[in-house]
Amino acid sequence: MSPGKVYCLKEGVQVRPEVFGLLFYDYRGPKLYFVPSRDLINISFFAGRQTEQELIETIATAHPWSRRDIQDRVRQILEMLETKGLVHGQSLS
Repeated sequence: MSPGKVYCLKEGVQVRPEVFGLLFYDYRGPKLYFVPSRDLINISFFAGRQTEQELIETIATAHPWSRRDIQDRVRQILEMLETKGLVHGQSLS
């Protein structure tokens, strides 16, 4: 994971917000993936306009958690999504 990375949904994948976090639907499967991210990541993040670091900063201003905890959780979620083939990251540098 690179802080200067942006993330987009892979072709055939949709995401929607739910009470627990995010629900990803992969039409290629079809498969559902429940991501218990609560309100940490907005679905607009996956439009590829905000970097991982910008997301972490946004969360840090909205929640009283340590920046390290936020960073670890965000990276864990993004790594899992990338491993499952739901999103792809692209480095800006």
